Amino acid sequence: MNKEHIKSIVLTTLVIISLVLSYSLWSYQPAYDLIPKQDYVQNVSIGSKEDYNDIIVPYELIYHTDGKHLVTNKEDEIYYLYRLLQKNQITDMKNISNQISEAAYENLTTANDRLEYLFPATVPIETLKRVLRVDTKRVDNISFDRIIIDFSRVSHSIANIYFVNNNLKLVYQGRIDIASFQNSISKIDESNDKFESYKGYKLVNGKTVYLPIKSKTLNTIEFLTTDVPVDKLKDAIFIDPTNVRNENSESGDTYTDGTRLMTVSQFNRSITFVNPTSTGNSNENADSLIQRSVDFINGHGGWTDRYYLTDINLMNDQIGFRLFVNNLPVFTNATISTQWGRDDLSTFKRPLYKLGIKVDKEENSVNLLSGDDLMNLIDQDKMINKSLISGIFIGYETVYNNSDDTMPNQFYRNSAIQLQPVWVIKYDNSYKKVEQNLLSRTGVKIVGLE
Repeated sequence: MNKEHIKSIVLTTLVIISLVLSYSLWSYQPAYDLIPKQDYVQNVSIGSKEDYNDIIVPYELIYHTDGKHLVTNKEDEIYYLYRLLQKNQITDMKNISNQISEAAYENLTTANDRLEYLFPATVPIETLKRVLRVDTKRVDNISFDRIIIDFSRVSHSIANIYFVNNNLKLVYQGRIDIASFQNSISKIDESNDKFESYKGYKLVNGKTVYLPIKSKTLNTIEFLTTDVPVDKLKDAIFIDPTNVRNENSESGDTYTDGTRLMTVSQFNRSITFVNPTSTGNSNENADSLIQRSVDFINGHGGWTDRYYLTDINLMNDQIGFRLFVNNLPVFTNATISTQWGRDDLSTFKRPLYKLGIKVDKEENSVNLLSGDDLMNLIDQDKMINKSLISGIFIGYETVYNNSDDTMPNQFYRNSAIQLQPVWVIKYDNSYKKVEQNLLSRTGVKIVGLE
């Protein structure tokens, strides 16, 4: 072996060693200890954690049978029939929107032997997957506000089920085993005191709302309340609570770490948190925003009462959860809302009260108008733009004391809250109540709720 051959072998060996060392340097990842990401949620709790099953809930069930529309808002009945829906696998989902005419769409939601679940929000299918056993392989990134089971055509206990987006007239059809429903469905008729006869009314925008045939009498409910601890909320929301200073004023307290600000309003017992450093859009889909919001609220046990998902605003990256009592929505300072920026929580608002002991005040019962009477008054009122009405339903309005002259900015000094039944109209993307005390021959007075 000559010198040149030896040099060649040595050089080749050195090149190989160099390549091995270079690769080792490029691919080496030191085992550093992970630095935990700072989060808003500290180890505090103001209420409870909730599962999606308790947040994504129908607010109303309608059973269409024999040309009648039987409706329930009863919490126990809704939960029972909702749990039956959740237990059964939903398969063979497909988009049939282009296969049905407008008349067929109307028939889909009004024909006999159909059970309709109405949700207070248009819920993304990915979120519904958290509460339903549904196969979504052939489902696009679509949201739905109602689910309909067709009991009129059943083969070997298998029935059609429809997921409907009423705003977009989108319909997905699937299959479900309804054997577990049969006994319960057979008991739904006019003699069932948990269901009431309603009538359908077509709105100018093409939607159908169902309102009671007879007038309804509901009691005003009074709750003794307790305060949500502000200090715990401060500890949960701010990254470093030790750097937060408190400033007092007549209207309430403010807490700031020099950048973020939490304002406590004593007028309506609520807080507003603003983080100006969280800018831009989150660019997240609805399901991701819902998940972030639920995780954030669960992180400090923020469910102080029963709140349902009711609002999804992708334009503002905002998610809202509304207080429900007796499965009816509550208005005026009754929502927990989050708004997300590109990297972080941007805005957070919530009430500072927790409902306690409940007392029905029968002496303050309210006789709500029947559907016919209400619609006739609305039709007569030329001041109301009928095309702006997108929903009509019964809810509660919060009243902070027994005085009839309560002002919106009145300082709150009572630990009791009254919930008064009202007709609510969703009007131009806001909520109005029908002032039954101000009815006239020329129409009905509607007043903003929030």
